[in-house]
Amino acid sequence: MTAIIFCFFSQANRWRCALGSFWPLLCVRRGMMAMIVILAFPTDQARAASPATTALAPREVVERWLTWYPKHLSRAAELTTRTFRQGLSQAEWVATRGPELRNLQLRYVRAKIAHQEIAGKEARVVVNAHIITALDDHPQDEVYFLTKEADGHWRIDRVEVYLENFNRPP
Repeated sequence: MTAIIFCFFSQANRWRCALGSFWPLLCVRRGMMAMIVILAFPTDQARAASPATTALAPREVVERWLTWYPKHLSRAAELTTRTFRQGLSQAEWVATRGPELRNLQLRYVRAKIAHQEIAGKEARVVVNAHIITALDDHPQDEVYFLTKEADGHWRIDRVEVYLENFNRPP
């Protein structure tokens, strides 16, 4: 966490700004008014210490996935297992999958979670979705298979997609 402290002090109704933490004490001694503003920004280390999957149920993991995928692939990658990424690290997966998705121009028009089922360290979440790509525009059902890993976090291990037209009898 990075914090910036601004101390505003007034002498004769003229406000001035100074960086640092000793200014309020100096101002009080001289009979001035002081106001402190603290701005805090999370650093990369703070973000790494609290992964995207902290204390999330399988349904919540899928909701985040649908929010982040495909626009924020590095965040979405945090929600997946190495098996899902076909043995690639998160960075490698983002580097290979990113260009493919940009070419495909994939985006979700609608995604609604229809069902969640948890059995031990495995979970299944069914999503009714409608996607648009550069090639097509269609509704589809997506089944997300999640695994609870050793660190206690649920991660997406596999996704099966069922197209509406494909599943209907002729």
